[in-house]
Amino acid sequence: MSSLSQRLSLSLAASLALFFIAQTLMIGNEVETLSEQNLVSRLEHDQEELLAALSWQPPAAPELDLSRIPVIYQRPFSGHYFQITAADIKLQSRSLWDEELAPQSEALARDVIGPQGQHLLMLSRDFTMSGHRLNIRIGEEISHIESTTAAFQRHLLLFAAAAMLVLLLLQGSVIFYSLKSLKSIRSQLGQLEKGEIEQITTPAPSEIMPLVAEVNQLLRLMQRRLKRSRHALGDLAHALKTPLAVIGQIVQREPASIDKSLLLQQLKHIEQRIEQELVRARTAGRMPGGLWPEPLRDLNDMTHMLKQVFPAIRIKLEVDTQISIAADREDMMEVFGNLIENACKWGSSQVLCTIQKQHKSLSIIIEDDGPGVDESAYQSLLKRGARADESKPGHGLGFSIVHEIVSAYDGTITLSRSPGLHGLQVNISLPQP
Repeated sequence: MSSLSQRLSLSLAASLALFFIAQTLMIGNEVETLSEQNLVSRLEHDQEELLAALSWQPPAAPELDLSRIPVIYQRPFSGHYFQITAADIKLQSRSLWDEELAPQSEALARDVIGPQGQHLLMLSRDFTMSGHRLNIRIGEEISHIESTTAAFQRHLLLFAAAAMLVLLLLQGSVIFYSLKSLKSIRSQLGQLEKGEIEQITTPAPSEIMPLVAEVNQLLRLMQRRLKRSRHALGDLAHALKTPLAVIGQIVQREPASIDKSLLLQQLKHIEQRIEQELVRARTAGRMPGGLWPEPLRDLNDMTHMLKQVFPAIRIKLEVDTQISIAADREDMMEVFGNLIENACKWGSSQVLCTIQKQHKSLSIIIEDDGPGVDESAYQSLLKRGARADESKPGHGLGFSIVHEIVSAYDGTITLSRSPGLHGLQVNISLPQP
């Protein structure tokens, strides 16, 4: 779809073109009409002059006083002609030479073909002299009027084209400055998508301001709801885990039986389901304003804590100090917390975490030097509760939680063997604005 400025410019150009074309045609027709009216007025005057120069006393033949006839009517094919018919006698101008004017049925005739193919405007009037009727037909070539009108229309069209160009340039500058605030808003929407800002702050025209205010209100509402949801879910998790732990301890004290085994299994399923749903509900996903501004600092804090739990594991971070990630911080901390902890749990001595910003995407690689996982188990590890090895504690939710969060960001997660450390390698790709 074309931009607003393009549509405004095109609509204005079309409107101006139609206006100037209509104006040119209208003015041209008016000029031609006025010229014709002036010509008819002059022909009527010449008819009266011819009538004054004519003397006729029947039965004598009519005579013209040539001294009172304009010279233009005496020059051959001058474009000015007259023909007088009195009874059966015809008197005509010397300019006709030996030709006659074409018959005429109307008082005013246009484009009458005259001598040498000239286009004439002909005026015919009847008069009465000495009790007898006579007809005076007079004509003048109008090709000069047509050429003058055409030239005038051409000049008017050139002027209209120049005026339209100037108006379009002026309108373009007006549109540019009028839409400048919208471009600032568009720029801020891009920043909002990247998570660099939390709301739109650029002043907008009064027509757009209600929309900007609604967008900002929606963003604030989403942030408040996410915070409330996380707080409520944290409270719910705390409220549920304590009773479940008490129930588990009571069941553990009971003598071994089939019912005890079933109860413990169901308690485990309940804990897994609660953890899974809590993580899913806490995930912000792709929403405007989400930004993790300092991943390296937070990951350093996380690895420092994990080294207290896994002192034998050396955790190495390869993260640019200037990098920022367009994603919710809590979501990303959940992802890295699960993956790095899992790598420390299964690694022998080393865990490597790499984050690279690529074009329109973010690459996250976490690998360890542990025994790795059989390739046939890669897909099953991403399912809820699946575990490749039951020898170490856990619910098997880590990879499924990570998979849920990555999917919420339209990202991809794949498992493979690390080419350098030879353990498990987790590859995550997240789209970035």
